[in-house]
Amino acid sequence: MATFSTVSMMREEPSVVLHFADYYHRLGAEEMLIYVDGPLGPLEGMAAPGLTLIAADAAFWEASGTSRPEIIGHRQSAIYHVALARCQSDWLLVVDADEFVFGNRGVGEFLSRVPAGVDSVSLPTAEAVWGPGDDIERAYGSTHFRIVWPYGRLWRRLKQSVYGDVAPFLRRGLLGHTEGKQFVRVGFSYSNIGNHNTRNDGKVITRRAADIGSKGMFVGHFDAIGLARWKEKWRQRIAKETIVGRINDARWLQMERIEKAFAAGDAQTRALFRDFYGLTWLQYAVLAALGCAFRRQLFDEA
Repeated sequence: MATFSTVSMMREEPSVVLHFADYYHRLGAEEMLIYVDGPLGPLEGMAAPGLTLIAADAAFWEASGTSRPEIIGHRQSAIYHVALARCQSDWLLVVDADEFVFGNRGVGEFLSRVPAGVDSVSLPTAEAVWGPGDDIERAYGSTHFRIVWPYGRLWRRLKQSVYGDVAPFLRRGLLGHTEGKQFVRVGFSYSNIGNHNTRNDGKVITRRAADIGSKGMFVGHFDAIGLARWKEKWRQRIAKETIVGRINDARWLQMERIEKAFAAGDAQTRALFRDFYGLTWLQYAVLAALGCAFRRQLFDEA
């Protein structure tokens, strides 16, 4: 059976890191390589089975022979290459602190079915939201997932009907990324390992799981783990403490709307959070009928 480890760059509170590490340890990861974006800080001395914490501080970047990239995506890419060189598993999964792989089979079984010659395979995004019966005040309490909508004029019109005023902030039915996340085969070198795909000589070599005959596996993206973490993530972006580089128009619109909500106070911020990440019974029923939403008790099944 194929083995895997994970690599992430994080700057998170201990509870988020431990939740992530526990999930992937129980999922079968041999090692969770977490590069902290700066000194370890409150993570100093923290331990969990399979967890390796590495400070991506000034000494780290000096040892790597390069200066610390300003754009977060460039820092991540550099770290992925470092992690690949030390990884002892068959595959390395590139994920963030809010992303959790799940599906209709074990990860090892899925990876064992990847054809020889495919060195990077991506799983589609399933965006976690709070649907009927979920407690929107509880972190990781979202048990409903929405997936990308097909392209086409009909789907654009349906998006407006289903989401109303929230529709302009969505891209293909999602607030976060639509590109999925990837496993990279260990033992080879690549020109660039990004968040969503890998390139060699300028060519994307990543294959989608569905294109190699493996459907039913997803990366669950908790774009909002909870209200407090969501607020802090966007505060850092608005304050330019986190420079993400190029983002799509829908994400820019989100940031502008979130900044206005922050300025208006807590009540407006909570209302926007609920509009963005909550689904009514009717919304979920329509999305499920269209094949664009489903329910999964993710953290009870790891």
